[in-house]
Amino acid sequence: MKKKVFSIGLMVSLLLFGSNVGAQGLDKIESLEKRLETIEKRESSRYKKDEKEILVYFKNGFKMRTRDNSFQFQAGGRIMHDWGFFSEDSQFASNIGNQENGARFRRARFFMAGMLYNTVKFKWDIDVDGGTKGVTFKDMYIAIPHIPVLGTFQVGHFKRPASLDSITSSKYLTFIERSLTNTFFKTRNTGFAFFNQHFDKRLTWFTFLNQETGERPPDFRTDGDWNVTSRITGLPYISEDGKRWVHLGASWSYEKATDNSVTFNGARDSEVIGSALLTTGAIVAERYNIVGLESSVNWNQFSVQGEYVNTQVDQGVDTRGELDAFYVQGSWYLTGENRHYSRKKGAVGRFRPNQNFSWNKKWSKGHGMGALQLAVRYAELDLNDASAGIAGGEQESLTVGLNWELNPMSRIMYNYVNADFTSGAGADNGTLTSNVIRFQVDF
Repeated sequence: MKKKVFSIGLMVSLLLFGSNVGAQGLDKIESLEKRLETIEKRESSRYKKDEKEILVYFKNGFKMRTRDNSFQFQAGGRIMHDWGFFSEDSQFASNIGNQENGARFRRARFFMAGMLYNTVKFKWDIDVDGGTKGVTFKDMYIAIPHIPVLGTFQVGHFKRPASLDSITSSKYLTFIERSLTNTFFKTRNTGFAFFNQHFDKRLTWFTFLNQETGERPPDFRTDGDWNVTSRITGLPYISEDGKRWVHLGASWSYEKATDNSVTFNGARDSEVIGSALLTTGAIVAERYNIVGLESSVNWNQFSVQGEYVNTQVDQGVDTRGELDAFYVQGSWYLTGENRHYSRKKGAVGRFRPNQNFSWNKKWSKGHGMGALQLAVRYAELDLNDASAGIAGGEQESLTVGLNWELNPMSRIMYNYVNADFTSGAGADNGTLTSNVIRFQVDF
């Protein structure tokens, strides 16, 4: 009997003890869950704060961004200082005039650019080179990226999508000045554009609609005619390391002539020269179409590039004038570098020396040489069309260039240019020889 009572008492005690332990365990689990929830909330709040933490870093310029990349900002600029020395033969001096040696700031630009909430991009870019134009707008726009199919919508004042030479930034050009084909392209205008890239950015297209305006003032007449410019580029081949690539492209521009006239001024081999050496003067015109073809091949340190531009001027009453230009150029990095390609823009990108220039007082520590690039370009421009009464003249230019790239953001350039000129009537207008030096930095 005693054993039975003892067994029953033991079982009751164990049950009571077990339920007590179970209750305590549940309390502990609930307490741990609450603590874990508190920690998760604290860490989540901390992570959200970290997302907006601002990082300052250097990548081809000083930049800032939040950790989640929703906000980005960069400020910088470029300085290009040119010196020009000229000599003319007697025919050029007599027919066109002597050119004065001199120096000028070709570009003195400052910009700010960024991204807001990962949905709106902007850029504010002015040039204060001190020329006759004073302060001018360059790129001044607002853009909305990531639009399905259409890619990016951009509105403001910016580059028109035409010509590989024109689209490539002045910071990355092989020669001091763009080629004679640039005669037909008004580099920037005010309007809006759509552009996108496809197939791993190996196909790009751009369409730009604008009304006629200059770099000053920053507006245009809303009752004017609209112009359209389009460009398409392809990258049929690019090696994995990016040192070998083939670029093909074409552009088309339709423009309504302002006040029924248009003037084409020949592009200059140096902007140190005060004014255009060739000009059509005012041509009676209703509209004109510009078609451009472009190609470039880079194979390790060697590169060739060429463009052809044809301009059809519709003068009305079944009269049409035809003007054109072309260039062919080649370059060679003596130090083994290669030209870089920007898939996003369908253009040539920033140069990058294998070894930046450095100067050590102790020769035993070695010296950085930078990169040396040798280049040659031949170009022709024809602004004559007797059948349409256009007599702007002709030019043939041979340019030899040597570029010393100190680092990815600084270089010294030298161009020797021999240019032959023909008058609107077909007479020999002589030869101009130019020696031009540029000191360049961008930041």
